[in-house]
Amino acid sequence: MDEKTVIPKNAFDKEYSTEWRREVKFLEEKGINYTYAKKHFKYPIIRYKYRKTPELFLALAEFYNQVRNEKFFKSVENASMALEKGCIEIHESELTKPEKKLLDQDIENVLNDTE
Repeated sequence: MDEKTVIPKNAFDKEYSTEWRREVKFLEEKGINYTYAKKHFKYPIIRYKYRKTPELFLALAEFYNQVRNEKFFKSVENASMALEKGCIEIHESELTKPEKKLLDQDIENVLNDTE
């Protein structure tokens, strides 16, 4: 018969914690303050602890949705920069031999296929 492992209640963290200052500032702006802060004994990192409440988790959902949206729009912005230029920059070292040969030719003659 398998014996169940008994886990004491104090083994579970009853508080939410973060080290991200941007998250702490966002929560402060929402009126949610940390219950205490503890500095890492070796590194300059501060861990902020919060009481777990529905308001905290609603604010965290909003915060991480903003972070996700920022990442998405940054990637879209980076992709659209090439479109705004009207071309994609390619270095000559990345070209194949036939592509390099085209660079040496007169573009008007290469593109003029109306004759």
